[in-house]
Amino acid sequence: MNARMKNLINVIATGFIVLVLLSLVLFCGRLFFWAHLIGNMPEDSLRVIIRPSGLVPGEPASQQTKPQNLSASEPPGPNEPNFRYSQVYVSRNREIIIGSAIGALWDITAEVIPYRDANERVYYWYGSKSDSYICLDKRSGLIIRNYKSFKPYDKSVYRETEFYAGPNGISEKAEPSLGRFYDPIVTEGRDPNRIGLYDKNTRRFYFIDFAGGSVSKGFQLAQGDNREPIADYSVAGIEKWSNNKGLNVSWIGPEVWNAEKGEWEKQWLSRTSKGYGFVDWWDFSHTFIPVLDKTGRIHIYNTKEQSLSPAGYLPMPQSLFTGERQNDVAMPGDVLAYEIVPVYAIKRLSAGSGNSPDNFDVKYLGMCVACVSREGTSMTVVVFDPNGRRICRGDTTSDGISTAKTMYSDAPLAGTILFLFENLQPPVFEVASFLCGDYFEPSPGHRALFILPNSFVGMLGRFKGLQYDREVFFPILIGPSLILSIWLALRVRKDATIVGLSSMAKKWWTIGTIAFGLPAYITYRLTRPKETLVTCQNCGQLRRPDMETCHRCGSKWEMPELTPPNWRICD
Repeated sequence: MNARMKNLINVIATGFIVLVLLSLVLFCGRLFFWAHLIGNMPEDSLRVIIRPSGLVPGEPASQQTKPQNLSASEPPGPNEPNFRYSQVYVSRNREIIIGSAIGALWDITAEVIPYRDANERVYYWYGSKSDSYICLDKRSGLIIRNYKSFKPYDKSVYRETEFYAGPNGISEKAEPSLGRFYDPIVTEGRDPNRIGLYDKNTRRFYFIDFAGGSVSKGFQLAQGDNREPIADYSVAGIEKWSNNKGLNVSWIGPEVWNAEKGEWEKQWLSRTSKGYGFVDWWDFSHTFIPVLDKTGRIHIYNTKEQSLSPAGYLPMPQSLFTGERQNDVAMPGDVLAYEIVPVYAIKRLSAGSGNSPDNFDVKYLGMCVACVSREGTSMTVVVFDPNGRRICRGDTTSDGISTAKTMYSDAPLAGTILFLFENLQPPVFEVASFLCGDYFEPSPGHRALFILPNSFVGMLGRFKGLQYDREVFFPILIGPSLILSIWLALRVRKDATIVGLSSMAKKWWTIGTIAFGLPAYITYRLTRPKETLVTCQNCGQLRRPDMETCHRCGSKWEMPELTPPNWRICD
């Protein structure tokens, strides 16, 4: 290996180490000031209340949003003193951003070393380690329903039964004739004996009834249909959380004041709704299943009519560089967290038939959808009617200004220092953050080291066609980083001339420092030639003694001739 190649490898290795170490230091700095900004985040950014919800027949359709908590002593509706309107209440955790940034060690480890049990099974439902469960056996492609029975007053199992379900039926043995599911999306419900799923390979919905021993094939997406479900409704709802810190969406039905008890009680409106009561999250008849598409659109899968109808969408929350954008649809990867809660009207057909799905008549009333912006600075809630039309929308605001903007105005010093920390990143990464912010998930973006999709310049790059002139704001946001890099590049070029680097080497060091900024400058200072310079006898400037000619004037290095003395010392 020649000296030039060895030196190049040394420079690249040193530069990578410097880049990683400096990025870690900058990450800690950004995290510190992010935490300071979160501490000053307005309380209004943590909750949205919409009342009336617009989903109850007979209630006013006008929108009333309130950011504060509702207390029991709050006065009821103006027209009916003993009646309180239905409402949508959404709250979220303040630390969701910090959880995304520093609470991801287990997520990273799980991606590198994914956990799989010995049987290659994915579990969807289980009560405890010794309880019954439902899982997917990846080897056979079958859904397994396990039943365990226990002796009275004893934890020991005396009977264990397993049923295997495939597209073609249910059996007590894993038979090839059952077929197999490929990468299914499983619907978890209150009744573990009845589950629904969507198979991505066959693009078909299925309903498995372990109690009845049957598998029903449902609606299948036609060839050319661009819809691609990625999640459907479970007992926990359709949701995306960050490190177990997410949203809490509640639909609260109308309430009446009970003077005898001195408290508010749910009003089932049996006279006005012909026996239908209101629940906020579960369809007892397994008729309506909300399905989320990869585009952010939400559909309702009707198991009786075998149809997939539009029901709503994920709304785009406000950001530092956006307006309200009420008609924009957010893709699942555009938001830090979301939750979808359908609302149903339930009517029990017979008091003696138990909780069988056939004993309930269900009407779908609409749904509530809440999203948190990928930066975690704002939240929006939208209510949709049964036909998927938007009824109303509520955004987190403080004094009429979006909390995405209020957060920075309440702590301008922390926001400015955070901006400066982001501009210590290399300009090439700043440009990549501007161009590629949409290609990164929000939660990993908060713990990024190099490309920062949630930075100021990343926020500007994601939203196109707004009232802001991107050509004007982009140079302003990237300006400090670019100015620092050009100044450092001039210093590198001047020093490279002094130490005698070749014209080609000076050119590449100048380009590299402009592109990578501070890390490139530190790398240069660590790898530059270390020879002690001497004065050139021809031009009087400093020159390197390890070169045959002066790199300033080109004169040869003349060594003085040593003449031995003509006398000697003898003992």
